Amino acid sequence: MSRQVAGRPELSKIAAPYLAIFSAQALVEVAFSPPSLPEAEVRERLARGIPALAPEDFRAEPGVLRGLWDEICTIAVQHFPDLVQAFESIRHWPDGREDSLLSAAIYYLRGEADILAEEAGLEKSLFQFVLNNTLHPFLRRYAAALAPLVNLEAWYRPYCPICGGEPDFAALDKPYGARRLICSRCDFEWPFRRTCCPFCGNENRYLYVPSEDGIYRLYLCDRCHRYLKVIDRRELVEERLLPVERILTLPMDQAAREEGYG
Repeated sequence: MSRQVAGRPELSKIAAPYLAIFSAQALVEVAFSPPSLPEAEVRERLARGIPALAPEDFRAEPGVLRGLWDEICTIAVQHFPDLVQAFESIRHWPDGREDSLLSAAIYYLRGEADILAEEAGLEKSLFQFVLNNTLHPFLRRYAAALAPLVNLEAWYRPYCPICGGEPDFAALDKPYGARRLICSRCDFEWPFRRTCCPFCGNENRYLYVPSEDGIYRLYLCDRCHRYLKVIDRRELVEERLLPVERILTLPMDQAAREEGYG
């Protein structure tokens, strides 16, 4: 990531907290080996359009989860001084409950993390930020382990075949521009139709705005008012890491939100 950021000095301040988070995640990710899941059961789930990893199957050492949770909060406090109190409240949310983050992972994989934030009186988007970054390295390892069981030619669904997450980035591949979505939770990539919105299926009012250099596109849906950032790999000489591009294109998120897309 550092090399890609070095090429965009104007983004160094924006990228700084994410560089720190990536470093913290990397130490956890390299040491984590996800427990194996029954292959026949996983294949049967996928055949029925159900993600390979059931929420209840997620396992990780509670102490390691808590350590990364605290580190993410520390990084957030250092880089977002206006939100110190909010992040400190989030940091202490698991106090006194050893399995609280394992339970939170189940809620998260069900798409119900906001319920926990609301019950605890925590700011939902910040809670999601910490939870996503805490679980991300574990889910990446699950994705790597389960990827060989996914038949990508049979999975043209708008949600991730590994964990069920929504995409938050995409790429147009060489040579013809086939689109691959990237999961916001585990970074798994899978193919999906290029001409429709992955959030609502709209095809009629789904347009894009290209960047000046033609490398990026901001797809906008005028039905559900969601957006998707896309990188056109056909315009690139060298390969780029999509999780890093997710960070380097944060100004595109701001531009979309200012136009009423979320």
